[in-house]
Amino acid sequence: MRLIDKWFEESHWPRDPELDTFRDAVWELKQDGLLRGWLTTSVGIMRSFPIFWEKQEQMWWQTHWIDGHHDFLEEDYGPGWYTANELRDGYVLVNDPKTQVEARFEANLMTGAERDRLWKILGHGSIG
Repeated sequence: MRLIDKWFEESHWPRDPELDTFRDAVWELKQDGLLRGWLTTSVGIMRSFPIFWEKQEQMWWQTHWIDGHHDFLEEDYGPGWYTANELRDGYVLVNDPKTQVEARFEANLMTGAERDRLWKILGHGSIG
């Protein structure tokens, strides 16, 4: 096994149960009661300081607007967990594609068949 393979080998990576809500999740984004889009989240592995030795998880999130536009993936990680904490509190701050200014959107976690359908069609990680 190459050194890089050992470095990112996942079998002994800690799994943070606090992040389970964000594993392959879809969040409905509303503003003033109107659906504006969705936010998808996933959890991946990372190494952090000091000297990238500590193993931890990070959250990747992406906004998908109702007009079909997808923003670039963004990352969130501890100790701050800014976006994860916003989502836990039922909102997210992102740049509104209409105004290009940061705005607050109500964020509601989706479940069931509608979550499954949206996860497939939104293409978490794709750019459009």
